Amino acid sequence: MKKIITLLLVLATSTSSVFAQQPVEFKLSCSEPYAVYDFITKISDNYPDNELKSIFSNSKYNTEAFKKQIADFEQLPIDYTYAFTQYPSPLKTGLMSRDMLERNLAISQTIADFRNKSLGLIPNEYLSVFSETLENFLPIYRELVFEPNKTAFEVQKNNLQNYIKNNQFSNFFQTGLTFYNTNWDKNIPFELNLLPSLDKGNLGARAFINVAVCEAPLDLKDHVSFFSVAMHEIYHIVYDNQSLQMKENIQKWFNETKSPNSQYALLLMNEVLATALGNGYVIEQINKKADDGEWYANKYVSEMAKAIYPVLKKYIEDKKPMDEAFVKAYVNTYDTQFPQWNNELSHLFAYRYIVADTPSDWTYFRRNFRKYSNNRMGAPVSATEVEKTMAMPITKVVVISQNHEQKLNLLKDYFDILKNKKLNPKAEFIEIFNLPDNTKLFIINRHKSTVEDMMNKRFPNKLIK
Repeated sequence: MKKIITLLLVLATSTSSVFAQQPVEFKLSCSEPYAVYDFITKISDNYPDNELKSIFSNSKYNTEAFKKQIADFEQLPIDYTYAFTQYPSPLKTGLMSRDMLERNLAISQTIADFRNKSLGLIPNEYLSVFSETLENFLPIYRELVFEPNKTAFEVQKNNLQNYIKNNQFSNFFQTGLTFYNTNWDKNIPFELNLLPSLDKGNLGARAFINVAVCEAPLDLKDHVSFFSVAMHEIYHIVYDNQSLQMKENIQKWFNETKSPNSQYALLLMNEVLATALGNGYVIEQINKKADDGEWYANKYVSEMAKAIYPVLKKYIEDKKPMDEAFVKAYVNTYDTQFPQWNNELSHLFAYRYIVADTPSDWTYFRRNFRKYSNNRMGAPVSATEVEKTMAMPITKVVVISQNHEQKLNLLKDYFDILKNKKLNPKAEFIEIFNLPDNTKLFIINRHKSTVEDMMNKRFPNKLIK
């Protein structure tokens, strides 16, 4: 009996090992429903000028009736969200209904299939209008975009398919799983959706849930960079799917460094690691040399990714998951090489919760700090909004323009650091405080001046001095 039990344990271990070593399947598709959705989005008035908008504007379909459908489509209330509150904030991305809808578009070959998959995500009346608009624009998309570019599109599809056939998507995905210490259910495939782009140089990708939308110009020649961009986005999904225990460990490891920069270093890390892996390691493995240029269109991400890359590369080569020692090395790199960043507004306001008495006071931040990873807005200044800011370990900005004394006293009730601080409600001022969660609190008390005038006067170079 003992021998039988032992044999069963051996077989169970062997079977488990076999399943654990199975590579994640990557599937490539070209979803017409998603392409039509993207087409409608990019020809809307709210989207910047682009080639699709030019083609549509010069076509016979540029009529008041179709333009009204586009405008109505943009106004559909399809954005709902819920948070995974047991995870340390903001280390786990909340689920959004728009992401689920876009996922269903990407994995559907017909609009009827999409509609069936999406029942219950949003109210049926909005889903019906959403789907009907897609159906109305489907023949327009085919005529104006797909048919004239079908041959070039097939070329890009075949190039991306080669990375699947050669197991490069699967292999580099496994590299990310090992480093991030993430478990992925091998029964869940990763869906790649190729989206043709008519704008030259518009190389991009975005990933969500288990889908990566890969947008390639039809004349693309640099397929290595395209692949690395796709992997960059996929690594964000791997990071997001770390276990609750791993997320709690990461937050604890950062806190235990006792660095005053720990939280902003942590907020930067998701983008830094995806860049170091996708734009650093992947490129170097394929091209046999590292990229000498910028790795990301943001100096904080690019410089930190390059600085931490030797440490990350050693972990990958040793097949070690990120751990406390890695976090210490990461924070030490931030502290020693980039200590000035926590005084640069463009860095601090990349992770922001802005509460203002009037929504128009959000405008300065939107216009001057367009690059952000976390962006929350609230109005007016109230106990409810202040409580929300305190739950988010990101930069907090409170703009008071009404009932100044009452609002300042409200802040004192919530922020211990303000208890003994004298703040003159009749004066215009900007005060900055370092909070216990290692983020900064900006209080802007304005009367007649605009936020922009006060910020420009206090921070002429967008630096805290």
